[in-house]
This record gives sequence, C-alpha cells and structure tokens, in this order.
Amino acid sequence: MSEKDIARLVEEAAQEAEAKKQGRAGRGGKAQTRTKKGRFPFKVEKGFVWHEIDENTEDGGTRKKWLPFVSEVHVKAATRSPDSDDWGLLLVVVDPDGQEHEWPMPQALLAASGEALRAELLRLGMRPALGSRKWKEWLTEYLVCACPEERARCVGSIGWHGETFVLPDEVFSNAESKERIVLQSTARLEHAYNQKGTLASWRDAISVPSLGNSRLVLAISAAFAAPLLTITGDESGGFHLRGGSSLGKSTALEVAGSVWGGGNQGGYKKTWRATDNALEGVAAMHNGALLCLDELSQVDAKAADKAIYMLGNGTGKGRQNKEGNLKKEQTWRTLFLSNGEVSLADKLNEAGSKTAAGMEVRLIDLRADAGAGLGLFDQVPNGVTPAEFSQRLKAASGAHYGTAARAFLRELVGDLPCFRDELAKLRRDFLADAVPPGADGQVRRVADRFALVAAAGEMASVFDVTGWPSGAAREAALRCFKDWVSERGGIGSGEVADARRRIAEAIEIYGQARFQDWSNRDRAVIAPRWGYVKGWEEDEDAEAVGRWRKLEYDWFFTSSGLKTVLSGLDFKSVVSSLLDQGVIVAQGPTKGPTKTFHVPNAGGKVRLYQINAAALGDDLDASEGDAA
Repeated sequence: MSEKDIARLVEEAAQEAEAKKQGRAGRGGKAQTRTKKGRFPFKVEKGFVWHEIDENTEDGGTRKKWLPFVSEVHVKAATRSPDSDDWGLLLVVVDPDGQEHEWPMPQALLAASGEALRAELLRLGMRPALGSRKWKEWLTEYLVCACPEERARCVGSIGWHGETFVLPDEVFSNAESKERIVLQSTARLEHAYNQKGTLASWRDAISVPSLGNSRLVLAISAAFAAPLLTITGDESGGFHLRGGSSLGKSTALEVAGSVWGGGNQGGYKKTWRATDNALEGVAAMHNGALLCLDELSQVDAKAADKAIYMLGNGTGKGRQNKEGNLKKEQTWRTLFLSNGEVSLADKLNEAGSKTAAGMEVRLIDLRADAGAGLGLFDQVPNGVTPAEFSQRLKAASGAHYGTAARAFLRELVGDLPCFRDELAKLRRDFLADAVPPGADGQVRRVADRFALVAAAGEMASVFDVTGWPSGAAREAALRCFKDWVSERGGIGSGEVADARRRIAEAIEIYGQARFQDWSNRDRAVIAPRWGYVKGWEEDEDAEAVGRWRKLEYDWFFTSSGLKTVLSGLDFKSVVSSLLDQGVIVAQGPTKGPTKTFHVPNAGGKVRLYQINAAALGDDLDASEGDAA
C-alpha cells in the first residue's frame, strides 16, 4: 500500500467519524450512525488478526481467502478529546502469555511511515504471523479502516480533567458520564505510578511507624496535598529539606514518594540534575501528583532560580514547530518535595545571585534536623539507631507503594464539593492558630502552604488511609512551621529578615577584610571597603597596649558598602524597617538613618550608617571575635 493510499484511507476514516458525530438523533435521543459501505476485510479470531484477500483460481476466476498477519490486536473504541480532536483508537494487544495490554493509539501516528506505532505494538507483545510478508501494510490498513461503534474521551496528561483524576492505568471519577476517559500520548509515557503490596501493608510498614516524626509526617501529608492544589486553586510550590549528609533527608523523600508509586530504578523520586526541557517533562508527568527531587546541589547554580520559578509557575517554555507555529505549552500544578545539603540561597550564592522573597515562598526552606539529636527524626523505636530506622523505612518504601494515593483519590472524588468545604475549614483553623497578628504577607503565604499540607494529612486520616489519629498531621505541620519561622528570624518582612542576615554575615565573615579600623592605630588600607569598625580608643592613661584601650565593637557602613551588602533588595524600604527595629541607629533630632562622623583613619568626616549589633540578636554570633 502506497503512502497516498494510506492518506486516502485516513481521510475516509476521519470523514466517516465526523459523519457519525453529526448524525441525526433518533427517537431515543442517540445519534444515528451511518452504516459503513462495503465489507470490513479483517477479523480477529483464533489468536490472530486475519485479512480477507482475493485469490486467483485455476479456472481464471477468484475466490475469497483469509490470511493471518499479526497476533491479536483488538480495536475497542474510537477516542477523541473533549474538543473533538486528537482522534485515536483504543487498542488491546494480547501478548504471548495471554496478558492484555491496553493502548490508546493517537491516529496521528498513521500519517507517517508507521514505524512508531508498530514499535509500540511489538513492545506490548504483538507478533507478526509466520510467513506474512505484508503484515506491515495490512496492519496499517486494518487500523485505518477500523470504525468501532464505541467511543472514549482522551486526555493528554495525568491529573484533574474536570472532576475526574487520570493516572496512566486508572481513572478516578464520580461523574455520571458513561464514556471512558483514557490517557493518550504520541510518545511512550515513562512513569513510576506503579503499585506493590496493599494499602494495609503500606500503612503498617511506613505510615504508622512515621508517627511522632514531624518531618516524615509532613512529607507524607504533602504527598496527599498534591492533588488538592487544583481543587483549591493554589499555585505549585514545594518544601526543601536542608541539612548535612546522613540526616535522613532521602528517607523522607522515599517515604513520601511511596504514597504515589515506585519500583523503577531510583524508586519514585527524581533528581535535580536535568536540563530545563527534561525538568518540564518531569513536572508535566507529575501534574496533580507529588514530585520528589533529590539533591539540590546537582542543579547548575545559574539555572536554579529559573528552575524554581518554572516549577512554581506551572508552565513550560513556548516553542515553535517546524512550520513556525507555537507548540502547545506543557502545563502542570504540582507540589514538589526537595532535599539537599545546601539551601536555595547557598546554591544561588554560587552564581553570585541573591534569593528573592518570592522564591523563598515558592520553595520553603526547612531545616531537616528535627533538633532531637536524631537527625531528621524526633524519635526512633526503642533499641533502634536513627540509621537503622532510616534503612528500615527505605526498605519498606521499596516493598509497599502506590496504593495510598489511589485510596485517597477514590474517597476524594466521592463528594468533591463537601470535601472542598471541609478543606477550607481545616486551613482556616490552622492559620488562626499558627499566624499571629501583624505577620508579614510572605509568612502568611508560607503558613497557608503548611495549612494545606496539614489539612491533606487530616483528610487522609479521616479516609482511613494513614492510620494516624486525628490531629497528628496538623501537629506535625504546625511544629515544622514554627521551626521555619524561628530559623527565618521572626514574622516580619522576608526582605528585612534577609537584610538582617546579610548584615550579620558581613560583620562576622568580613569583619577584618571589609571594615577599616576607625582609629589611626592601624593604618592598613582596606579595599574594597564597606565601612569602619570602632574597637579601640586612644587613652594615654589606660592600662592597655601602648596608649590604646579596647572597647565594645561598633560597626559603621558607608552608603556604597551597605548598598552592596543589600543588593537586590528594596534599599529604602529595608533601611526604613531596620531603622524601626533599631538595627540601624537613629541619628540626631530627625532620627534619620545616617550621620556625618569624624573618622580619624579616614582623615576627615564621613556620612555613615551605624549598626546596633545587639539588635541583630541571633543573627549575629559574637561579632567581636571576628574583627580586630
């Protein structure tokens, strides 16, 4: 069969499908389908697909003859998208062991040579019949001519489609539509939404043993929160567990990933080490599900901020096809869980960048160490070391996975409006307890993410998925949120907290290298210079080295020095807030942030910002020891 013949058959099949769709409604209200003209020269029986041919006889006539050309491939239904495009065929392939494999085949694959569709059918177990030389040609003709009465709706991604949630091998819906919904793609879908064990075995081996460990319960709850993002309208975002090696960070990702699947090399989790294009595909394949990304240090420092924004925005790059038209962008809504020995700020510092406050909200940085001297864990079973407990949970995650998310989805689709209201109430209650009055907007946004995770964990417990008592997920999320606030430095503006940390680091790390001695005791020239440090006073009567008396250190920034340290922040706004907090000392009757000082070692007067080190509190650890 030539390519022109194939194209003609494809066009005829498309026209016939359109005619069926436009058919008039009969008395029963159902569309009347046009009867196909001519006989369909194919049948499936006795383990093969057969083609009817005309065979020449000895007397010069012809007779009909059936020849097998491939093993069983059934055409069960015609598929099309909700917009009535992306047509395809729902095929069932019976492999040599008698196992059935369902494949929604995009009809667009028939437009080319057919190699892609034949490769997939062969992968699923289809076999050419022995001695059939025309099996490729006849297979294409069989699929082009097939015109099944049954219909199914196809979608191009996992996740929510209306009130239906789609996984590669299962659909969760309470809708009354009688039509099946199937996931259809032109390329083979590589995924880890596999199942092993039972919900009860997962609960006993992983979920219940995680109780009492705030980070583990938070991670598992985050897995249940992922499909709620679309229901609530929340943006994509994530949590980053940061800390040194051997704390148990990877264990948290494996435990959380076991909610959704596993079984592949590396289990359910992915790595940060990917190009932008690859990360887009990974994110799209986790639409509505949890995305676990291992080891932030593996992503290129210059690409880290773009990767976080892309994941949070939920949209890939716009690209053109060969004709110059824009391709359809990949989209997703996912909750991702990350880990690493470095924070996002540390990663960006490698490239000389600073962390914007919006980025910190997209990827919430949480210390992995729970503070109990057990690494990630708050507690471990009696007689078991943290390392042994970690290995036990990892082994369990490789033996029991993929059942919990499906059980959760089955319950969720049962009454979405009711659960949506309950979810909103649980979040409001969490925020009322977690967020004090006067908290910065960024703190509230982060708290709302924790609230969603807490609510998801509580709902999973009500559905009898986790085996946790009421309040366990909420308590874990609240504990982790308070740890985040404490390490952040309070509930004020994120930029102000960042500014406090930067000033403290400038004093602690660069005290000797960037700050000129105030007095003329040390005339060494500092370059580049951020300011001055006042630690000695000239006094001939003092009992000190020579005629110098040691004082408490006072730190002063020049305007250019402070702007360098606070680069990327709203300088005027941050300085005003630091002045209100007493970090910058108010000067003169106007209580302004600067004053002109006489600096002996500068040879005259200099306008400076004076820092009150005591007001930095925990942000500054013993600054005296780092400068002299």
